[in-house]
Amino acid sequence: MKKRASMIVATLMLVATGCGPAPEAPQQAEAKAKVVEVFRVQKEAAPVSLTVTGMVEAKRDAVLPFGTGGTISAISVTKGSKIGQGQLLATLDTKYYQKEVEVAASQVEEAAARKSQTLKGATSQAIEQQRLQVKSAQTRLDKARQDVAVGENLFVGGAISQSEINDRKRALSQAEIDLKNSQLALDELLRGAEPEDVAVANASIKQATGQVERAKKSLDDAKIEAPFAGTIVDVYKQTGEQASPGEQIIHLVDLSEVKVTLDVTNDLIAQFREKEKVQIVSGDGKKSPGTVTFVSPVVDKQTGKYRVEVTVANPDSYWRGGMTATVEVPRKVGGFLVPLESVGVSQSQHYVMAIENGLTVKKEVKAGQMVGDKIEILSGIKEGDQLLRSGITFYVEGQKVEARGE
Repeated sequence: MKKRASMIVATLMLVATGCGPAPEAPQQAEAKAKVVEVFRVQKEAAPVSLTVTGMVEAKRDAVLPFGTGGTISAISVTKGSKIGQGQLLATLDTKYYQKEVEVAASQVEEAAARKSQTLKGATSQAIEQQRLQVKSAQTRLDKARQDVAVGENLFVGGAISQSEINDRKRALSQAEIDLKNSQLALDELLRGAEPEDVAVANASIKQATGQVERAKKSLDDAKIEAPFAGTIVDVYKQTGEQASPGEQIIHLVDLSEVKVTLDVTNDLIAQFREKEKVQIVSGDGKKSPGTVTFVSPVVDKQTGKYRVEVTVANPDSYWRGGMTATVEVPRKVGGFLVPLESVGVSQSQHYVMAIENGLTVKKEVKAGQMVGDKIEILSGIKEGDQLLRSGITFYVEGQKVEARGE
């Protein structure tokens, strides 16, 4: 009985188990959001600067020669000397050139005297002497005429020969010529200087003056004067040595101001404006204010870049020629700056991956200039947007993420 009862209970349990409603299947686990690092879009709080490295050069740098050749008689400076503008630095032996100046000056005086005499005309004494010559010639002419008249009568009477009468006639012709020449000479003295005479005198003075100027130029070329105040960098010759025209003698630099020369690429040249104030930073952190004084209007054919010059005051002589310096230029930014790795490129179109309501959203943007490790976004995003900081190519639009970071 007990055994049968046990079998009935077991049977009922099997029926209950097989015939009852099936248990519900467990629900599939919800997809877990991926944690991502984001960047929040915002305006730059601090001014943005463009930094370009350039070379420091002296304001003025000159290697000075003599303009002529000769023996160096004196060099009055040494390396490191501080000199003023116009200071005499070196001279050649000038005895020869001084003599040239003196000779040329005497030629000018002589030419001027001749011109003065020409303008004054003949002296009264010379005129009086010439009048006496005219009078004497007239007397000789009168006598020659009388001799011919008397000779003709004598020739008719047979007292003289034909040759004698011919001699008297030749003497008459010569007397007439002498009187004419004497009278012309007197007229010349009385007339004074002709324009042609004055022109000749002026030409003589001009020629002599030119010789003086050339002689003085040679004398000036025999010395070296400082064209500007500065510091002597080097002296290449010594007293007593020979110097040729144009040979390097003294190296002079002016470091009261320096200029930093920059070679700027085409995409950055628009950031530079003449008279703009900038900051100059040395390798050890020294900072000095500077001013953009030159922006080349044309590209350098050798470098393919534009030359820019920045002038810097150097009262403490800190800056030296040949140093490198970084120029910090205030940079104009019209959009938002985002990390470079936050921007992707698809078919030449820039895009970012934004986070909205926990999902990724692809946004096309317009990119501008590069600023260090960031890029300017001109449109397509707004302040406060959250963007994936990096790895955006590994995400698709609509992917569930959890933002961390800024």
